[in-house]
This record gives sequence, structure tokens and C-alpha cells, in this order.
Amino acid sequence: MNVTIPSLNRYQGVALTLALAACADRDPRYALSMETLPPVAAGSALVYVQPALSRATVVDLTQDTPAVRQVAVGGDPVLVNARVAHDEALVLSRGQRGAAGVAPAPASLTGITAAGAARRWTLGSPFNALAQNGDGRYGMAYFNRSASAGRLLFNPNEVAVVDLDRAQGPSNPVIRTVRSFGGVPNGVVFSPTMTVAGEPRTLAVVLSDAYVTLLDLNHPERSEVTVRLTLPEDPRAVAPAQVVFDTDNATMYLRADQSNDLYVLRLVTVTPESPTANDFRPALNQLAAGVRPADLALFGEPNARKLLVVSPGSRDARVIDTVANTTTVVPLDAVANRVLLFNGPSPRSPAPALRALLYATAGVASAVSFVELTDIESRRSQNVETLQLGRVINQALPLPERGVVMFGHPTSATGSLSLLDLGRRTAAPIFSEVALESARFDDDQQALWVAPPSGERLGYIELNNFRPGELRLDAPIVDVIPVAGVAGRRVVALHEASDGWITVVDGTDVTRERSRSLRGFLLTGLLDEGEAR
Repeated sequence: MNVTIPSLNRYQGVALTLALAACADRDPRYALSMETLPPVAAGSALVYVQPALSRATVVDLTQDTPAVRQVAVGGDPVLVNARVAHDEALVLSRGQRGAAGVAPAPASLTGITAAGAARRWTLGSPFNALAQNGDGRYGMAYFNRSASAGRLLFNPNEVAVVDLDRAQGPSNPVIRTVRSFGGVPNGVVFSPTMTVAGEPRTLAVVLSDAYVTLLDLNHPERSEVTVRLTLPEDPRAVAPAQVVFDTDNATMYLRADQSNDLYVLRLVTVTPESPTANDFRPALNQLAAGVRPADLALFGEPNARKLLVVSPGSRDARVIDTVANTTTVVPLDAVANRVLLFNGPSPRSPAPALRALLYATAGVASAVSFVELTDIESRRSQNVETLQLGRVINQALPLPERGVVMFGHPTSATGSLSLLDLGRRTAAPIFSEVALESARFDDDQQALWVAPPSGERLGYIELNNFRPGELRLDAPIVDVIPVAGVAGRRVVALHEASDGWITVVDGTDVTRERSRSLRGFLLTGLLDEGEAR
């Protein structure tokens, strides 16, 4: 295995580490400079963010010897996310409050590519959460109630909508305060592109206790639309937990905690009363969905949409015809709280068709149910096949495109993992010493990689033949991150080290000879930055 320490400005390896330790006794800033946010992949690169230095370190893996670059980000960075469907990382910074001799600075969002190119949008308020839509076009910064804003006063209902395809400008980002009925945002969900009032739109749905707020991202100058889910005198915390969109019929379906009903919002075209008014309004309806509905999925043709809902409190599945407003109850032999739709064959029919797998996580069931969706209303339980796994399911990693689901079970002599073949409807146990939380599919979905919480061996399963293997590395593994945009498959194992330590593994030839270890990259330029301060 090759080990590389990148070129540093003054010292190399241990000498620089000792120098920093000596400096740390005199200046506490050096003790903080090594802390990083959890790194993310941005195409062919890993991006580390060091909050104390307000900088990102980009490790470009396109070459055999990775290139290391530093990029400045806004002050007080609080999170870094990979941009959806783009080779870019997004760094959200709260800005500087100001102090003696230090001017305040506004919050910002910085986009960083694998080549180290950066662009920045000024947000103003110190947001601490970021959501993105499905194609990475839009981002919304908002306040997460579970995290501190780091300010004496702030408006928890303020949001900033950023068009990530456009540079900073007078209308980008759009900063506004959403209407509130006493609550604050719990999260943000974006719609796919859907036709509303005869025009393609992307909507942001802001989720709050007992109500939702809709923002039209294609017309940010228009006012938001807020929909109550309960009457004003109803004290229940009916918190929206899931949103499913029917893009063909401009309709969304909401599942909420503390409610046995599904909420249907159909967007009806109206004539706007002013330039800032919307040209649609939501018509609200409710559908009975059993006791404590836990998951739902939409299927069927645009003129015959149906919902498949699992309700563990009722121990059944329900098929709701959204056009006829009728419900078919399908009894299950095994309780389920998750729905997975997939196109694939079955043991009785080699022809691919839309089918469903129903299962339960959190250790409440040891069996799964396969559901044939054709004629489900008339055949009901005749269309259900139960498969016993013999062990309760704690977690699941679905990969329907490959026709498999990986289940995690409590550790036992029979193994803690099993691989479910959706087409054959068979489950093969996999002996494992680690839990499923540490598993990752690689970028091209050819293999599943498993990193132990503390151990030097990286495990993997080839999904073409389900062959397992392992690779011994030189240090305990903290996490594993698949990396895209590199010739062949690359997987990066992270090691615990304040100066930065990774091992890049060749996913097509998993050997020590083809692996490369890189250490010390977080030290690049560190002394110069300390002196500049």
C-alpha cells in the first residue's frame, strides 16, 4: 500500500506535527484548526471543512497522486452537503457576529467543485439547515429548531431560496418570512417538476406542526400559500412526516404524525388578484388510512391513481383509489411500516411488472410481504406472499434498480445481514461482525461496502454474484465514502487523524497493492494561515 504525505509549505510529516504542537501551547487557535465537519464527496473529490480556519480542503482523486487544494468559505461554517446530481459541495456558513477589532460578516452559502472553483451567495441571517430539490437546482436555507442559531435574536420562520444554477444577484437568493400559525419549520420537501396552472413548476413545501406552506420557486415574487391541517381549536401536534407528489394531476398527499388520515392537496387553477398573488389554490381533502399510517406510495395510470399505505397499528395494507375515493383493506401476515415499489419479475412470472415489498424496520417483524398490484382490489390477500427471514429487521438498504434489498438484523450466530433477491424472493444470510448503519453502495451500484465502527478491515459484497470479501488497511476505519467521476470505481476509507488520513481503494481490484493512503493533507498551508492571522 502506498502512503503519501502532500507537499507542505515549510515542514514535512512529523516535524510539522511537532511544530504545531509547540505552537498550540502559545496560541489556542492551533488546537482548534484541526477540527473538521464530516467530509462529503463532490464528484471525484473529497471536501473537508475546517470551521476554525473558515476554509475547505479539497482532495481531488482523479490522479494517482491526489491533488490537495484549499478554498475559503464564509465564517463559522456549520454544515457541508454534496449538491444533488452535481459534482459540487455546498458549505453553509453562519457568518461572524463581530468582536473587538473584528467586523461582523453575513451568513453565506459556498459552492465548491472538485477542481477547487468556488462561488458564493450571501444569505444574511445565520441559517443552520439546508434542503435541496431532486435535481439540485434549488437550495433552501432555514432554521432547524434542534440546532442553535448562535445569535441573541433571530426569526425562525425566515428562509432563503437559492437558485444554484445562477450567480448571486438582486433576485438570487430570495429571502422571505413564511407565514406562521405559532410554529416553526420542521423541514422542507421539494416537488418534482409538475404542471400547475398550465406551467411547469417546482414547489417548496415547508413542514410545520399542524400546517404546511407552499412556495412557488418559479415565481419567487408571489406570496406563499399556507394550509392548516387541523382546526384552530385542535391541540394535536399533527406534524407532516411524508409528502408524495402526483405530478400529472398537480396533487400532493401528506402523511402526518398523530393522524389516522392522509391529507390530499389538489392545486386548482385560479385567476390571480394581483401581481404577487398565486394562480393556484390548494383544495384540501382527507382519506382514512388505518391506524398510525407509517408509509405510502403512489402507483397506477394518471387517470387511475392509487395509494398503497401500510398501517402497523391496523396490521394491514390499504389500497386507496384516489379517483373513486374507495379503500380496499389487504390483511397481512406480518406487520409492515415500509413500502418499496419495484419493477421486476417474480417466481411465477418472468415478465417485469410493478410490484411491492412491504416490511418493517426497528425490530418489530421477522417476515416481509410481496404484493402483486394487478387486481389487488379483487384478489386482496391472494396477491400477498409472505417470506419468513427468521430474524427481526433492524435496518434496510433498498437497491431496487439491482433487484436486491440488504437487511440488517440483531447480531447472532446466523449473521447480522441478509440479502433479499426481489425477483427470486429468496433471502441469503451474510455473516457480518458489523451493523448495517456502516454500509454504503458504491457510485455505480456494483458493490456494497461495509466499514466497522473500529477495525482495520473494509468489507464488501459484489452485487453481481453476491461474493463477499475484505481488505485489511493500516488503521481503524471511521467511515467509507464512495467517490464518483473517477476512471474505475473508487471508495475512500476515512481514518481518525487530526492531520487528515484517508485510504483510496480501487473498487475493481480490491487489493493492498492497488490502494493508496494519503495523510497530512489538512496541514497544507496551515502555518502560513496562522501567521497571516
